[in-house]
Amino acid sequence: MTDHNLPKTIFLWALVLFLLSFSQNIRAQCAGTDNTVTVCEKDTDIATQNYTLFDKLNGTPTPGGIWSTNDPANFFALDRTNGIVNLWEVKNSGVHQFTYTNDACGESAIVTINLGGYPGEDNIDGSADACGDDPAVNLHSYIGDETEGKFQDFNGIWAAVTPEAIPHLNENFFDADAAGPGIYEFTHTVPVVDTCPSRQVRLLLEVQRPANSGIGSNLVVCTTDDLSSLTNYDLDALLLDEDSNGTWSEGPLTNELDDLTDHIINVEAIRDANSSGTFTFRHTVFPSHAVCTVNTTAVDIVILPVLQGTMATVNYCEGPSEYTIEITDYDTALIASGTYTATYSLTSVSGTETDSASLTLNNDGTGTFQIDANPINLNEPTTLTITSLGTNVCSDIQVPPILFSVTNPTANAMDSCEGEGSSVDLTNIFDSSQNNANGTYELTYSLTAPSGASTNFALNEVSFSSGNATFSIPAAQITETGEYEISLDVASGFPLDCQITDTFMVTPTPPSIDLGLLVDNSCDATRIDVTVDAPVLSDGSYTITYDVTQVSTGQVAITNTINFAGGTASYELDVTSLEQGNYTASVRSTQNDTTPCRLVFDFELNENFAIEGIPAIPIAQAQQSLCLSAIVPDLPTLEDIEVSATGDILFYATETDMDILPLDTELTNGEDYFISNIDPMNNCEGSDRIQVTITLIDPIVPTASDSNPLFCASDNPTVGSLDAVISSVSSVVWFDSPSGGNAFENSVALVDGQSYYAATEGDGQCLSTQRLEIIPAVFDLEPPSLEFTNLALCGLDNPTVTDLRNIESNNPFEVLWYTSSENGNPLANDVLLTEDTIYYAESFNPDTGCTNPERIPIAVELSNCNPEDYGFFIPDGFSPNNDGRNDTFFIPDIEVIFPDFTLEILNRYGSTLFKGDRNNPAWDGEKAPNGVYFYVIEFNKQGNAPKQGRLYLNR
Repeated sequence: MTDHNLPKTIFLWALVLFLLSFSQNIRAQCAGTDNTVTVCEKDTDIATQNYTLFDKLNGTPTPGGIWSTNDPANFFALDRTNGIVNLWEVKNSGVHQFTYTNDACGESAIVTINLGGYPGEDNIDGSADACGDDPAVNLHSYIGDETEGKFQDFNGIWAAVTPEAIPHLNENFFDADAAGPGIYEFTHTVPVVDTCPSRQVRLLLEVQRPANSGIGSNLVVCTTDDLSSLTNYDLDALLLDEDSNGTWSEGPLTNELDDLTDHIINVEAIRDANSSGTFTFRHTVFPSHAVCTVNTTAVDIVILPVLQGTMATVNYCEGPSEYTIEITDYDTALIASGTYTATYSLTSVSGTETDSASLTLNNDGTGTFQIDANPINLNEPTTLTITSLGTNVCSDIQVPPILFSVTNPTANAMDSCEGEGSSVDLTNIFDSSQNNANGTYELTYSLTAPSGASTNFALNEVSFSSGNATFSIPAAQITETGEYEISLDVASGFPLDCQITDTFMVTPTPPSIDLGLLVDNSCDATRIDVTVDAPVLSDGSYTITYDVTQVSTGQVAITNTINFAGGTASYELDVTSLEQGNYTASVRSTQNDTTPCRLVFDFELNENFAIEGIPAIPIAQAQQSLCLSAIVPDLPTLEDIEVSATGDILFYATETDMDILPLDTELTNGEDYFISNIDPMNNCEGSDRIQVTITLIDPIVPTASDSNPLFCASDNPTVGSLDAVISSVSSVVWFDSPSGGNAFENSVALVDGQSYYAATEGDGQCLSTQRLEIIPAVFDLEPPSLEFTNLALCGLDNPTVTDLRNIESNNPFEVLWYTSSENGNPLANDVLLTEDTIYYAESFNPDTGCTNPERIPIAVELSNCNPEDYGFFIPDGFSPNNDGRNDTFFIPDIEVIFPDFTLEILNRYGSTLFKGDRNNPAWDGEKAPNGVYFYVIEFNKQGNAPKQGRLYLNR
């Protein structure tokens, strides 16, 4: 069934949707829509000062919204309430956006203005001036319009038209100081903005010369200086680079300048009128143009006060932390009283120290300052000099230096023992001139004994050196023990305000002790007596120990300790129960009194003895042989005989002889020697002797058929090669010296001219004492020297090995040529050279038959041919008819003269028919009809350009 109401229903719904959409669009456009406008030459239209943005919105904006901008440069040009913007206040050309926001619909729209630039106004009429001392002239200040509120854009580009101005322009600032006086042209350009063209203005800036009053300096003199040469002093001398049109002025105290043209002053008169002080004069220069300022330079005439007077002080002894220095009569007319910082130096033989102190000058011509004691070197004459009173006082301090000393004279008396004298060391003693005492002086001293008795003594000639001396108090003047005091004086010495004294101790001599030890039979003892004789001491005692110790084991067999107060005593040691062996009997005493002058506190006495102490007979082979070479360079002695025995070995010439032979007695071949022994612990000798017969062995030295054999270095001869030139019944050992030295391995390489020594090695490896010297000659040829490593020849000349010899340098030996780097046979001189072959040169000595196997290679090139010298030509045709004559197109000798050549044959249409080179040099014209063809030859050789031409093929 058809619904006739359906179209009506659809229409009604469509109408509702349309109205709803229309209502929303109306509401959405209450802020309008975005729009873009372009404004050029805003500066010519005063209406752009009140430019209404609302009128530029598209759509249907409604009033009541707020305007805003995100560009801080436009913030104050915009009225945010009414949307009016002063485009004259927008000082940057370009794109500017302003946003309108209507809270009624919560929507925003943007008006974009493409704002054309305003570069300012031309200024080329000479009214733009800047001073030449301005390092940052703002060029914007010269191109503004006088119209109220009209400003040129700040984002334009400044450029220097005058080339000299270019390095001194930085954006809109010009360094007139660096550029200097002159006229400079600049342009200020604003860029193209949308349809608005670029605009430009010109500026002619004249940089005026600034006034220059000069660079000033000061004249500094002292009150006491001779100023007669400064009575007509030119103030201009204190200026540098000043203008000539300046004038001078002065202060109230000088009265030296007559008028503005005067620049001569009398420095001496200023000093006479004022004594000292700082007097200022000013040099003023006016500029030639009002854009520059007046320039003034001040200079000072400085007349410094002078300290003139004397110093005084006394000689001090060590102790205070400061010492007083007095100024006795300074000239009050030359310097005012007051407090000054004085710098002074202290000079002695140890060096110079510098310090400072506060100096007070009183108004009566006196003054004082305190110097620190620390920098002063004791016992050294010290010169004090005032070097400065600061920059406000003349450096010429007219106070003479003074000499003084801080001394510490000392005496050091040495303690002594009873019956001895004492030594006294004197240090830091000065003569009357404050110098270290040198020479001889009279000396008096007094000794106060422990009992209180005092005695005076004198020494006429005591020798001093650099303030030091030593003298002795004789033992005869020291009659008591105990503490002495000495007080002394040096006649004609440095006056002292302190005494030179010291004390020393005299110690009594302590008593000594005597020990005794007696053994009845040292080889077989049965009894030992010990005796003691010691003084009786009131402040000490003795500890006496005696014991018997077995030597071999170190064990004590008998021991005893006795405390002994003094006197005499004797003890007997029973040793009959001791086992066989060697023993040491010892008696010791330790004295524990505290007497200082005792030199020995411990006493000891030892005796060796034995029980059945006769040693056993020595053991040795009756027949002994010695190899002499094992002993050289010394001769064999008794010490070389091998023997085993207890104790020390004794040698005799006969079985009954009592004279012991020295151990360095030289042995004789076939001689008999008799040996005994003695126990050193008990000095007991054996009762029997053994006999030893000595045989001395020395093999016969080898002989040589040639003591100077010849070898080739190329054969790598070794020490083993020398065996061929000697004869020997035994084996041979080679050494590096005629005696001793080191043996060579047979594999060691021989060295030319070095000596090698052969020794015979007999049975038992005994070497002969004499050696045969062999000095081999090892011929080592140098590699051949060649003038070139590459040789260029022409193969058409049929070069041979003889041509290679032309590059041999002045070689001392013959040169052999090979075609291989090793082995092979040498080439004859008439052997033809071939291309692509490396030839090798080898040194050869025909006298010795030696060669140097190091062969030097040379590359030979056979294409060094001048075409003109060999009639080189290119044929202009050929006849490939197989008659054996001229059947191919072939260029004679081209493969020799130009080995890298290429040949291309083309027909008249430019098609390539043939390509050739040294491996395929001839074209046979196969299948090519009679006619004209073209060739292109690339010689590929420096100096030879490619060549092209025509040829005729005729069968």
